[in-house]
Amino acid sequence: MRQWLERLSIRYKLMLLMLVVAIAVLLLSGASHGLNQRQVLQRSAIDELNALGDMLAYNVAAALTFDDPEAPARTLAALADRPQLLGAYVYDLDGGLFARYPPSAEPLPPDEYGPGGKGHQGIGIEPDHLHVVRAIVIDDEVIGHVHLLDTPARVRAALNRSLAISALTLIAAVVAALLLAHWLQRLVSAPILSLTRAMERVSSARDYGVRVSESRGDELGSLVHGFNDMLDQIQQRDLRLESYREDLERQVHARTRELEHTVAALAEARDRAEAASRAKSDFLATMSHEIRTPMNAVLGMAELLRKSGLNARQIRFAETIQRSGEALLEIINDILDFSKIEAGRLSLERYDFELRALIEGTVQLFAESASIQGLRLETELPEDLPARVNGDGARLRQILMNLIGNAVKFTAAGEVRVRALTRQRAHGGLILVVAVSDTGPGIDPTQQEDIFEAFAQGDGSITRDYGGTGLGLAICRQLARMMEGDIRVDSVPGRGATFTLEARLDEACGRVPPGILETGQIEHEHETEPDSTLRGRVLLVEDNSVNQEMATLMLEDLGLEVIIADNGEEAVKAFAHDAFDLVLMDCHMPVMDGFSATAAIRRLEGEQRPASPVPIIALTANVQKGIEQRCDEAGMNGYLSKPFSQRQLAARIAPWVVARSPEAGGGGGGGAPPLLDPAVLDSIRALRRDGRPDPLAKVIGLYLDSAPKLMSELRQGLESDAAELVQLAAHTLKSSSANLGAHGFAATCRVLERLARAGALDEAGGTLAAAEAQFRELVAALERLQRDS
Repeated sequence: MRQWLERLSIRYKLMLLMLVVAIAVLLLSGASHGLNQRQVLQRSAIDELNALGDMLAYNVAAALTFDDPEAPARTLAALADRPQLLGAYVYDLDGGLFARYPPSAEPLPPDEYGPGGKGHQGIGIEPDHLHVVRAIVIDDEVIGHVHLLDTPARVRAALNRSLAISALTLIAAVVAALLLAHWLQRLVSAPILSLTRAMERVSSARDYGVRVSESRGDELGSLVHGFNDMLDQIQQRDLRLESYREDLERQVHARTRELEHTVAALAEARDRAEAASRAKSDFLATMSHEIRTPMNAVLGMAELLRKSGLNARQIRFAETIQRSGEALLEIINDILDFSKIEAGRLSLERYDFELRALIEGTVQLFAESASIQGLRLETELPEDLPARVNGDGARLRQILMNLIGNAVKFTAAGEVRVRALTRQRAHGGLILVVAVSDTGPGIDPTQQEDIFEAFAQGDGSITRDYGGTGLGLAICRQLARMMEGDIRVDSVPGRGATFTLEARLDEACGRVPPGILETGQIEHEHETEPDSTLRGRVLLVEDNSVNQEMATLMLEDLGLEVIIADNGEEAVKAFAHDAFDLVLMDCHMPVMDGFSATAAIRRLEGEQRPASPVPIIALTANVQKGIEQRCDEAGMNGYLSKPFSQRQLAARIAPWVVARSPEAGGGGGGGAPPLLDPAVLDSIRALRRDGRPDPLAKVIGLYLDSAPKLMSELRQGLESDAAELVQLAAHTLKSSSANLGAHGFAATCRVLERLARAGALDEAGGTLAAAEAQFRELVAALERLQRDS
């Protein structure tokens, strides 16, 4: 009911309210009138009975006095014209019934009228009758009573007539009230309904121009006025907002056009920058190749010229050419490194290397020049310096060479001291601290930060007196910061300077150097003398005639037989029809480049299934990042950067073509590569410390303990077609074998690893047989070495 009322329109609520009030008032009035009418009718009937009783009492008084029952009967018989009268009774003073009418009327109960009864003068109103008792008095003495009983029918009939009239009046009043309520409610509901319709229109159509007419001075008029004012303010606000919106849209549209132009310009600039970056990268690679290729010939020919029986004056000329070429090469390397850093294309590698050997080897490079200048060159390395660490050893050596080279170059007398230590980092890893101190002229405090800027030096006289581009320290600081460290200088003019390098390193984790070079080739070069005699047939693949001549002269001077191919296609044909102990492969050639030629040669080997793959060494003037990985993916065993000296060439190819030494496991001659590289074995022996066991015997023992299990895993992996197991076992054998100088066996393991990575295990059967044969020979040689140790 309540919900129905709440949903009811205010118009009907007002009508219902007024109607309910009117009906309630009419009902109360009608009830009051009915009750009053009833009392009036009853009183009228009683009065009439009282008058009739008094008259009868007077008329029967004489008959009662003379005890004449006939006379009262005749008097009562006159009541026959009152049919509604129920009975008339005359009682004597003792309560005895003296007369009654009608004669058939039942006497009243004895307990109410009769001797000792309760009959008395008075009136009574009962639900079913009215009665009046009047006393019969003679000479002020009561001699009896008259008792009249009357029906209330007349009263009820009159009352019903009155109620019917009241009901008709009520109906007429309700209809009139309804009509009046319908008219009156409009005075209240009309403004409210107008407000409701206006709000609905505002809400649905967002039309704030709607207004409600106001012609009243009461509270509803104030409400309408307030509503209209509110709409006025909203409309004004919306007009302002619309104006702002249109203005904002114009601005946004203008900004969008500007932004589109800007984005287009930025996209164009980005494309130009990317194109410039690619062009710069390509330019660097091209310039590296184009500059290093003739430099390779200049330096190589100068080196060969010195060995051609010149007189002292001619030797000085040749040495001047070689020193100038090396200086030019150093400048070229600095410019290329700086360009790569500026282009954001230089990144660090992370691999294990021997820290002590790297520092001592770098210092040793300057021992001769320091001795010539009369300088003391000293190294202080603590006993607890880690033997092997993980980081970019090549870049660390580059920084140290620059710092030590500057110290030697700028110090006229006194000493140059190199100190190193490591400390643990809070979050793991090591911090390497290397301090290079000299007793040179020192650096003015105002210039100590400027020297780390590109192309900057302490003053102009340094370039005149010492040369240089001013890029070295700038490159070193950038490299140090890439290693999460830095370089700082502490100096007092006239008292020397100390350059301190801090770089983050990690503990060794067994990761070999990236690309082709195995552990040991980064830390030290093989100490093969360029005038030692090598044996073997070398396929030289080179498209530049000058480089062909220079490399051929170097190789023949080392005792090697050289066959030349002008491009990769000729190299593949030559390899298919002849046997070679080593291939020197230029990477960038017409017709077919070195990478494609190497891949083709490896496919030929897969078909021919030789005892061991022929080693292929890349010759490249491209020093850009990724060249090592490309060589490795192509199946090469190493690479040599142009320009190179005869000593560097001999050091790189010696593991493959040097005559087998008796110590390395057999005295056979010929051009076959040795089972074990003597230079690697010597480098392991050099780690021996007084009072400690021979490290070579320990390393051999560890290898002999682990390698047979790995060979067994290789066989199991091939039998069960488990490429992942073969790849892991071959990779581990490759690394550990290269650490011992077993380059031939390591190369075979590399082929197995590459086949497993490519999922071509069905082609690995012949290679596994060759690996097992090499492994048996290698184990025999190692056991002999272990016994001799």
